[in-house]
Amino acid sequence: MQVNTTRFGTLEVAEENLLYFPEGMVGFSHLKKYFFVPVTNNDVFAWMQSQSDPDTAFLMVDPFIFFPDYDVQLNESVCASLQIKDREEVTLLTVVTIPPQEGVRGMTTNLLAPVVINHVKGIGRQVILDGSGYKTKHLLFSHVLQKSRNRACG
Repeated sequence: MQVNTTRFGTLEVAEENLLYFPEGMVGFSHLKKYFFVPVTNNDVFAWMQSQSDPDTAFLMVDPFIFFPDYDVQLNESVCASLQIKDREEVTLLTVVTIPPQEGVRGMTTNLLAPVVINHVKGIGRQVILDGSGYKTKHLLFSHVLQKSRNRACG
């Protein structure tokens, strides 16, 4: 099928590459189907593009690359709703924000509400980790900013 997008033009997307989000994403409950668009020359980030809304795409990242101690405990209802039988079926990603005024240096990711995908079944859900202590904005490159501040100080 052909999908029109604002960022990427018209893309050919195979039906089996669509992910179904029964509840949509937070703030986008009306959008149920998404697919991934790779970021050119970058295997860390990918776009999760809505199949039905050309303007809606979320920049996604594997949070464990930047936060190896990130701890996500999925409850039984989440696992049941995503038909998860084995940990190997799960892909966990987080939504990235790039603030216009700061650019890449100010990029944050939402560790409070990861996107959990059963990539075998093609079902996804954004999960709120209530009581986890995580926030919606964790700096991705805080270690880079810290190093540059250290150099500037001496």
